[in-house]
Amino acid sequence: MINIKLVVSLFYCFSIMLVCSQKIISTSYGDLEGKTINGDQHMFKNIPFAKPPVGKLRFTLPKWPDSWKNVRNAKEYGVACLSNNARSKVFGSPPMSEDCLYLNVFTNEHCLVSKNCSTLIYYHGGGIISGSAIQFNDTFILERYVKNGIVFIIPAYRLGVFGLLFFGDDNLVPHNLAIHDCELALRFIHQEISHFGGHQDDINLIGHSAGGHISMIFGFSRLIDPDRRLIKRVIVLSPPPNYDMPELLIKNCYELAQRIGCYEPNVTSEQEIVDCLRQKNGHDLIAVQRTMEDDLLFFWNFLAGEPFMHLGDSIADFKKNAVKRDMMIGNTENENGRLPYRYKNPAIAGSFMDFENPYEVARHWDEYYDSAPNGTVYESFTQGIFVSVATYAQADVNAGAKVYLFQSNQKPSNHVSDLQYFVGAHSEKYHTSDMDIMDTFYSEMIVNFTKYGEPSPVWEPLDPAKMNYYALEVNTEKGIRPKMEEGFHESDVNFWFINMTAFDREVTRQKQLSNTTILPRYPMYPGPVILPKNNESASFNVSSQWWFYLLIVVVALIIFYLIYVLKRKFLKRPVDETTPLFK
Repeated sequence: MINIKLVVSLFYCFSIMLVCSQKIISTSYGDLEGKTINGDQHMFKNIPFAKPPVGKLRFTLPKWPDSWKNVRNAKEYGVACLSNNARSKVFGSPPMSEDCLYLNVFTNEHCLVSKNCSTLIYYHGGGIISGSAIQFNDTFILERYVKNGIVFIIPAYRLGVFGLLFFGDDNLVPHNLAIHDCELALRFIHQEISHFGGHQDDINLIGHSAGGHISMIFGFSRLIDPDRRLIKRVIVLSPPPNYDMPELLIKNCYELAQRIGCYEPNVTSEQEIVDCLRQKNGHDLIAVQRTMEDDLLFFWNFLAGEPFMHLGDSIADFKKNAVKRDMMIGNTENENGRLPYRYKNPAIAGSFMDFENPYEVARHWDEYYDSAPNGTVYESFTQGIFVSVATYAQADVNAGAKVYLFQSNQKPSNHVSDLQYFVGAHSEKYHTSDMDIMDTFYSEMIVNFTKYGEPSPVWEPLDPAKMNYYALEVNTEKGIRPKMEEGFHESDVNFWFINMTAFDREVTRQKQLSNTTILPRYPMYPGPVILPKNNESASFNVSSQWWFYLLIVVVALIIFYLIYVLKRKFLKRPVDETTPLFK
């Protein structure tokens, strides 16, 4: 007689094994034991791609990881990188540590066997100041990407002061440590991807916000991957390509060192500062960083420099010399909106362009923005996204690549509103049926572009002459569906490249006329950086306008005419029309 209880127990145990079991794979560094979901989907988490950046390795370039002997437990997430998540409740408060340079891999059995799947590396956002590689929805990633034959990988990178510290000397502390972390993660993945089921020649990048900026510059860079051996395609979502001014970043680094007791002006050497900072507790450094943010002193933008371009090179040349690489790029309709932005002064509006007088330009922008009627002008963070998306897209087409440009107009629209559609994060408290429809195809377009190079048959590649783009919006009540439109943010691009560029050149001209000393673009010194004050050499005045000189000419002609009339009257003789007025 069959034991019913035994059969039920065996069936239950088998079901549990099918739903959630273990999977062991081998890599160049050692074996990993991951977790299996639904029988054929696998997750390998907390995989080291670099040595822990602690102790003497704090504030140094990332180093390749050490191998391990025993099977490494890769079933659960590790910790997030140290960051100031207290600024915002958006990302929650996960466990954090300075030992955080790990990545998380999502794959399936078919990929592990074939070793031929497309790979998508996701660089998370958060402004190089918050966010993490462990904050996303596992089920969403498995269902939307892994189920469709894509190996999905999320690497971490150092944040805030740990990823951006710089004193002006790369031999002391290299600049852009966070971006160097992202590059090493890319190279590690390229080296090891076959062990996780991906093909070495089919690695693609995707990123949102700061992560979108990283993905974009990696795709363009001739220093990172000039021969297109590492990166096949790039997906860029709402990138804010604002760069920090080196002099301001350096000033903030000295300020942090002084606040934590590692710097005394005119006494402490730079090497002594760094040695002292390496001895401090990481959480104490974050605490000081938090107090600095209260004073609007931030570690949140990287420099336009290595590893993706040479420090001091122009952003325009970086775009002009882009590597030909197909790209899907776009933003949301509203991003940060039109409301006043309290961080506008430390953000330095316009730092996404090569202005000769960036502080004067930023001040001029602030004055323009503050005087505009409420709700009529997007703030500078949003302007930077719109203009950079348009110009990077056009530059990539000029390099010979195929570009798919878009804007998400789905309501609600803000900087993070699309995250729910492609990584399952930041979902709204309510969800309309129109949003549900958007959710059915948004991530599918990313999958299509990753695997086949075309997000949708009805989505036309960018023609710079039209600046055509795919407007993503579903409104069943008004009969609105995604469609192609033209003239992507033409007025915003013209404002910065015509109006603001003209202002910048006029400031330079006025400085030259008044023999004002023009400081180097990137002064490297620890003293306080004083932003230029409003003065006649650094702002528009009457004498700097073209109509001022026209007025002088008109007045002179009137005077000459009066002299001519008076001469005729007092001399009482006609003037031969062929005789010149002045001999």
